[in-house]
Amino acid sequence: MKLAGFLCGVLVSAIATNARAAAPIAFAADFVQTRSLPGFNTLLVSHGVLRFDPVHGFRWEITAPYHYVFEINGQAASEQLPDGTIRKLDPNQTPWLAAVEHIFVGALSGDASELQRYFQMNVQTLTHGRRVTLTPKPGPLADAIVHIEVLESAPGRPEQLDIIETSGGHMQIRFTPLSQSTVAP
Repeated sequence: MKLAGFLCGVLVSAIATNARAAAPIAFAADFVQTRSLPGFNTLLVSHGVLRFDPVHGFRWEITAPYHYVFEINGQAASEQLPDGTIRKLDPNQTPWLAAVEHIFVGALSGDASELQRYFQMNVQTLTHGRRVTLTPKPGPLADAIVHIEVLESAPGRPEQLDIIETSGGHMQIRFTPLSQSTVAP
């Protein structure tokens, strides 16, 4: 679940970095996440809601087939596990969370250099929207992820996220944006 939370943080960062830097970025969407794992024939499918705004931070909530919440705002991060247990996470003691924090700070300030600190970025304009490909630079992320591809209907408006893992696993997340009145967590 931690990797999924990190990757969702990367998605939001990519959205914020690639959207208009002058305007505060807020985004909310329902999602369907489909995951395939090497050696398993059955796809794992979950549903939930993603919410992000600069004031409240990032919230990734899986609503079915179980309940899980990952939240990060500034230096505070926590996750609510399916059994209801809430764990506080310390970015200074958790390397993957520290990376998310660095990416958020860069994205929220409009500084693409923070995202580029961890990834090589390639933006391709499509007939309708664009494709942003993030390839991890050598290091711990490259040990887990081959690349992340975000399809957007417009800059800052993702429709689909594909994560190809070095293990052979694949995660696809499809988004249905919610109205702006539902953005705040």
